[in-house]
Amino acid sequence: MIIKEGLTRLKIPRRYLQKKHFFNPKVELSRDLTTLVLHTLNCKDWVVCDALSGTGVRGVRVAKECPVKKVWINDISKDNIPFRKANVELNSVIRKVKITNQDANELLSENIRIFDYIDIDPWGSPTYYFDSTARAIKRKGFIGFSATDTAALCGTSPITCLRRYGIESYKTDFFKELGIRILIASAALSFAKWSFSFKPLLSFTSQHYFRVFAELRKGKNIASATLKEGLGYVNYCPKCLWRRTDKEPINKCEFCGSKTKVIGKVWIGQIEDLAFIQKCWENISHIEWLKTGDKVKKLLFLLKNESLPLYYDLHKICQNHGLKIPKFKTLQQALIDKGYAVERTHFSCQGIKTDAPLKILIKIIPKCQ
Repeated sequence: MIIKEGLTRLKIPRRYLQKKHFFNPKVELSRDLTTLVLHTLNCKDWVVCDALSGTGVRGVRVAKECPVKKVWINDISKDNIPFRKANVELNSVIRKVKITNQDANELLSENIRIFDYIDIDPWGSPTYYFDSTARAIKRKGFIGFSATDTAALCGTSPITCLRRYGIESYKTDFFKELGIRILIASAALSFAKWSFSFKPLLSFTSQHYFRVFAELRKGKNIASATLKEGLGYVNYCPKCLWRRTDKEPINKCEFCGSKTKVIGKVWIGQIEDLAFIQKCWENISHIEWLKTGDKVKKLLFLLKNESLPLYYDLHKICQNHGLKIPKFKTLQQALIDKGYAVERTHFSCQGIKTDAPLKILIKIIPKCQ
């Protein structure tokens, strides 16, 4: 069957629509964002690699919708080759595309410093491809990668997370943000081994996956600075839901005095580049063909407010402390009046980000009924 995403027509076997690891229409938002990110990064004359392309949807869209020089569309599956070829021909991008049929790690390891942008979209964890990506990326390059093993990252399977990411996760009420911070920390550590700094540009969660776009720069000093500035600990009290990021572990809860759960080292730096997100916001009006444009705008609006770490789930905070749930706008204004920053978060519709201490938040909530 033929479907359309953006400016691109795609030939997809009907049976593939039932298998998420072959083609998932619900991930169109992620592919639309890839187009937007590459346009915002001024990708003219870039060489791009879609290393785990499946039927070639993301790679063909990049070739069709972005001013890149070349797109390598790779997948180890021979069954998908006819569909990759058909999609390339269907969109008249034969001259811009190179179709390969290799293990992604082998392909990337054999092509040293070739690519300006590499996309890793696996079924599961992307960590298996970080080392080969470090070999293939240019001295200044960009990557986009997804993770679908959210159970491990979010604390449901902490030992699996330790095995895959080198960090033991823990189930918290801000589990989505913790998961993406663990993912970023693992990536930063992996690329630092190859003397690459790691700068998150845009990070988000949607549906069943996490997605991160980042800048890589070669250099031992800046790679070391990345780790020094970005890594630290999440200190969390399961009893009262107090939390704090810090460079050092905090073993005693500052609210109730209980023993804390120390998680780390994780990424405690910025997970969004606010200047880059603003550029994406300004640029989206020039890419009017994105079908998920309204969803992208809503997401970007929320991401612009993700500067504070570790959101509170208002429902769980109120339940834990025996409080009635306040209206967000009333609570927001009350905190602002007290001089605190307040933000919504894309991680949870019930989430709130604030620099107000927990004791202040608990004190103000009853006054906002």
